[in-house]
Amino acid sequence: MPAFEYKAISAAGEAKQGSLEASNEAQVLELLHQQGLMPIRVSAQVQPAAVVATPMARSSWFATKKVNQDEIVAFTQQLSSMLKAGLPLDRSLGIQLEIVSSPALANLIRDLQTRVRSGVHFADALETTGQFNRFYVNMVRAGEASGSIGDALARLVDYLLRAKELRGTVISALIYPTILLVVALSSIFALLFFVVPQFSQMFSDMGAELPTVTKLVVGLGQILQQYWWVVLGVALGLVLLVRFLFTHEQARLWLDRSILHWPLIGALVGKVEMARFSRSLGTLLHNGVPLLGSLHIVKNTMGNRIMARSVAEAAESLKQGETLTRTLLSKKVFPAYALHMMRVGEETGRMEELLNDIAVIYDDEVKTSIKRLLALLEPLLILVMAMAILVIVFAILLPMINMTNLVH
Repeated sequence: MPAFEYKAISAAGEAKQGSLEASNEAQVLELLHQQGLMPIRVSAQVQPAAVVATPMARSSWFATKKVNQDEIVAFTQQLSSMLKAGLPLDRSLGIQLEIVSSPALANLIRDLQTRVRSGVHFADALETTGQFNRFYVNMVRAGEASGSIGDALARLVDYLLRAKELRGTVISALIYPTILLVVALSSIFALLFFVVPQFSQMFSDMGAELPTVTKLVVGLGQILQQYWWVVLGVALGLVLLVRFLFTHEQARLWLDRSILHWPLIGALVGKVEMARFSRSLGTLLHNGVPLLGSLHIVKNTMGNRIMARSVAEAAESLKQGETLTRTLLSKKVFPAYALHMMRVGEETGRMEELLNDIAVIYDDEVKTSIKRLLALLEPLLILVMAMAILVIVFAILLPMINMTNLVH
């Protein structure tokens, strides 16, 4: 659809200018009159062929940059507040455009405002940009259908903040063990690669029989020095293997299925996914999205492929007259307690309320499980690192102690 630049006067006598997408100039004039503006000039917008590819590319090359999650949350929160205060959508987007500092977000809002002014539904405008997922778009679409976009956005903000908090809890919990593991491996590698070889020549000059542990440590240090490229190749191979497991669909299915059976980790992953599933489904149902459509949306928000596939199969079973909880229970991948609570919700008609309760319960369960896992993992890592370094130091000092004893 072509774009037209316009200049107009508002009822308050203020000069307005901008651009609108329309089929022709007559439609632009009609849209301006609907907005209470008196058009002064309307002309077709001239665009270079190289930048016509996407609507957002009209303003700058920054438009192709993806807006990050924090910016989406801030945008949603501010827009919700303005709409609930009674401001129209077009005016709310205009205010957002004036206060935003990110070039990528500014181009996104400008594109949304242009589409809304041209008569496109807000949910359709969001979907066209490709910056918002299906969950977000369908929440807004349901809000438009019920005439309460502001409330829908407010619930979206609550969902996004809670999901971000859950994700942040998991990431924060992994930071310290990761740093500890890197430091441990680096220390052991440095000792074997730089320190041990310095003593190996001295041990050779001594001519005495070395203890077994010293031979093993010295031999390992020599291997690292002579065949460091093999070690580097193995490390690179492990990186490529991990990448393959996360990118190849069948490999990812195998990995996600096996993770669910890992001690401690499997239970934690199940709780994280249960909290995500419950909050997503409860939010969609509260906003008026039908159960079947909600399940198709929710499965795309889940990280574990096996659990997401179970949700998709449950959605298909609903078409055959099966209940949601009965199908999910048969898959044996979701926590049984949560599914029994959902069954009560199905039987009493309080599914939405109980789903939100389940999300809160499992958020707390995740935090508790992470604390317990860290309480076990951190001392274990420290103990393993200390033992490895102690063995290396002992292997170096033992021949010296033996030689001292012989001299005496």
